[in-house]
Amino acid sequence: MSAAAPAPADGVKWEAFIERPAEYADPRRLAGCFGGTISLTACAELLATERLRGRLSRLLAAHYGLAPSGPVNDEDRAIALASAGRLADIALRAGAVYWADTIARTILGRAAAALQEEVGAEACSFAIANRDLAGPEQAIEPVETIGERIRADGWRCLGAWCRAVPAGVGLRVRLKLAPLPALEEDPVEPFAANGPVIVRRAAA
Repeated sequence: MSAAAPAPADGVKWEAFIERPAEYADPRRLAGCFGGTISLTACAELLATERLRGRLSRLLAAHYGLAPSGPVNDEDRAIALASAGRLADIALRAGAVYWADTIARTILGRAAAALQEEVGAEACSFAIANRDLAGPEQAIEPVETIGERIRADGWRCLGAWCRAVPAGVGLRVRLKLAPLPALEEDPVEPFAANGPVIVRRAAA
């Protein structure tokens, strides 16, 4: 898609996303600005105080080096504007797609039941429908950690997407989420190449 000018309502949301990170930052990200000397509860209260958001936005921008945004297409703009909860859903679906070959061959009752419980039927069905983007097959065992491993790879995909879009966008998206190694570290292959594509499919 082209980086066409957004509709007025989206333009307002995009301006807030770029200019006012305190409106959506995770309290743990604000705590990082103070070196952990202020509790998460206090940081959450600060972020909830509307009159402080301008000052806190400037603090976040300076601490994390938030650059202006470069051109962003409509598809990536929609992901960037997603809530933290929606980003978590996208990461789960992305992880499931990455594991699609493994999910598709999992027919044993115990493993299938664990997948359904940990990942959900919808994510499993979505993964199989988008199997063309699957990563290498993974060991299904230990079944007890299957959900955790799929989610971890989903976060790696999202971390790779954050590096693929302009830095001013990716950094702001990461501010919505608690710090995770998968989001903070430079992506490795195959996530660096395939992760952004998987995330875009998962967000569609």
